[in-house]
Amino acid sequence: MSLKSTTKLLTWVVSWVVLGLLSSTLMAETSDSPRASRSISFSANKEINKDIKDALLKQADAVILTPLVKDGFRTESNTAEKTTTHNSYSHSNEIWIYNATTILISDFDNDGFHHRFSISIDADSIYSSADVYAKLYLSFEGGPWNFYASSQDYPIHFDSDQDSFTIETELAQGFPAGYYDVRIELYDAHTLEWLLNYGPYDDPSLNAIPLEDSNYDDTYIEIAYPTIETGIVVAGAGSASFWWIVVAVFIGAARRYRKH
Repeated sequence: MSLKSTTKLLTWVVSWVVLGLLSSTLMAETSDSPRASRSISFSANKEINKDIKDALLKQADAVILTPLVKDGFRTESNTAEKTTTHNSYSHSNEIWIYNATTILISDFDNDGFHHRFSISIDADSIYSSADVYAKLYLSFEGGPWNFYASSQDYPIHFDSDQDSFTIETELAQGFPAGYYDVRIELYDAHTLEWLLNYGPYDDPSLNAIPLEDSNYDDTYIEIAYPTIETGIVVAGAGSASFWWIVVAVFIGAARRYRKH
């Protein structure tokens, strides 16, 4: 094969590679993938080892959710102002969350952002027994709240610290690396009525949690590209612009080699 044919072939290959990179970059910027997560819930006072939790989480059905909403405003926490009655106890600011605890569990690539974490909730009541469940939401760096998990039903008793429950979650898809706030919504397990919200302004452990999904949280190899000195000025230089520079330098070098 002649030098001219080789140059044409290599130029064609590099051009297609660049076009592929550009198209994938544009798709990543303009398309929103659905979210997916897996969650389990359990009483916090039960001793469950990590192997069992790993197995339960793998067996849990993945919840497919709408794409993450990042832009806009969010409603902050507020307490229940209505009263409902069931099974001899009533709710009118008579059930509350004493505190919440966040535990970060898995960070494969050691970049500080975790794809697996848990939220433990200690809810109290003025009554001897009340059954509740929780819905959990994530806010990406101050954006709107996005639902991601629910708990099972759990009984709470007065101000006992032995009735806490935990929701452990693995983010599988659709959660870019960032700092997320968590909001807890507590509901009556019998009537399904909303009782109260509890969020980052109520508890600092629910504020600015470093999270990402497991697609982001993976091992990677950082490639150091050599600095290339050229006379080409590219507007809006970024990752795509770099490859155009590589193409230009390659073609120029091939032409100079052919002349000599």
